[in-house]
Amino acid sequence: MLEDDPLIDPDDLGDLGDLGDPGDLGDIPPTLIELEKIPRRLWEQTLAPLHRQQRMWLALQVSDERLREVASMLAFELDMAECGRRKARDEARFEARRTGAPLPTPHAEHAVTRSTVQVNVRLRRDDHARLTEAAAAVGLKPTTLARALVLNGAAKILQDHGRTPGYP
Repeated sequence: MLEDDPLIDPDDLGDLGDLGDPGDLGDIPPTLIELEKIPRRLWEQTLAPLHRQQRMWLALQVSDERLREVASMLAFELDMAECGRRKARDEARFEARRTGAPLPTPHAEHAVTRSTVQVNVRLRRDDHARLTEAAAAVGLKPTTLARALVLNGAAKILQDHGRTPGYP
């Protein structure tokens, strides 16, 4: 419990009021953030959206040596979690390249003689969120995944109807 923490005086917590989005620091530049004035339980959400150099700089600005060590460890843990997410993304991207359905390749004459055409698709927010999540899971951008799904879906429909998929 926060009140039992010997490093934090419960009287210093005050009324936190409406904190809004926990990851949103608004227009507060990192140089104005003082971790010592923020309850320790909120340090992670304060540091998480910042760049790693900013996190470490803020941790080193804490004057109390014990709190500085806690802040430095938190900054380090956030860095390691970020590295883990980046590694997982890279591995998913590699796996998607190895096992994912390839985009249809155009015939040589088709690619040279015809200009490209743009197709726009409107999605509801929840559908876009699912597309974004699926793209992240396979290491692609949402637009690239959407293009692959459209092209592979059209090729499958044409194949099911006995036509050669892709080109007239």
